Amino acid sequence: KDKAVGVQLTDGTVIRARKAVISNADLWSTRKMVDATAIPALAEELDQRISRLDRCDSFLHLHVGINATGLPSSSNPDFPAQWASLESWERGVDAPRNLVLVSVASLLDPSLAPDGCHTIHAYVPATEPYKPWAGMDRTSAEYKTKKNEAAEVLWNAIEQQIPDVRER
Repeated sequence: KDKAVGVQLTDGTVIRARKAVISNADLWSTRKMVDATAIPALAEELDQRISRLDRCDSFLHLHVGINATGLPSSSNPDFPAQWASLESWERGVDAPRNLVLVSVASLLDPSLAPDGCHTIHAYVPATEPYKPWAGMDRTSAEYKTKKNEAAEVLWNAIEQQIPDVRER
């Protein structure tokens, strides 16, 4: 007893582990899945780990597919596959919305986008405070407005290399 031996799916199906049960979820989500009455030792261990950790700030992500007409089809010094955009060295790379990383993965692997297109991923690396977003109704106009405002820093970073990205 006191150990995980498998998982039960929402439809009631039970899958037994042969060697171990591994969770790819974060620690907090994993703990929510552990029944403390059924497996108290594991629940206590996870609670102790959680008590020693602080959550990191969130990421902002923007994933777009664009028409690549007139853009290079492979990375070069003038049009790199990845770049960083830093608004202010003085604010530091860990300041909210100050550092944006951008990747045009289709420059490295053309199979990631249809012919004539590129895929772009821009993000801030764990520097977005979550507290202002907590409890927001994700279907509300307020939330959509906040998302659009937050996305501006991501669009601006992409526009450093592709000024007309929003029209593509």
